[in-house]
Amino acid sequence: MPKGSVRVVSVKRRTTVLLLILTTILIATITLSLSGKAYAKVDPVPFREIRLLLARIGDGPTPMPLIVALTMPMILNLLLFLPWGFLMFLALDTSERPTLQSYLLTYLVAMGFSFAVEASQYFLPTRVTDINDVIWNGFGALIGAFFGHLRKRIRVSFE
Repeated sequence: MPKGSVRVVSVKRRTTVLLLILTTILIATITLSLSGKAYAKVDPVPFREIRLLLARIGDGPTPMPLIVALTMPMILNLLLFLPWGFLMFLALDTSERPTLQSYLLTYLVAMGFSFAVEASQYFLPTRVTDINDVIWNGFGALIGAFFGHLRKRIRVSFE
């Protein structure tokens, strides 16, 4: 390939949707199979981990294991929904739909899916539910949507 030329990779929309469905099934399976294996049962306070972390940092030196324990659930929830948000944005993004609408739909569907997973966990005997999971999953989907939008700049075409 000559220097300066652009290689375009095309992925059919149905392939994107199939990958989205598989990712959805994988997320639901992972989340439900790990339910009951966490350190807390229910956490109804939004952004509790951030508040605890900021309070500890304000008190002085904070041990690294505590920082990891408080930030890991946030990071994992972001990473869990990042590919899902990417694929959902690609599935929704068309030339007829405004980009902002694709972002909004991706976020709303992600929040609905995440809430459904958390709600199903609530009814399990070994339940572990956390409003923060829903919030961080939504942010992860938005970051994934941003990468889906960014794909236009790197000349990868998804049909």
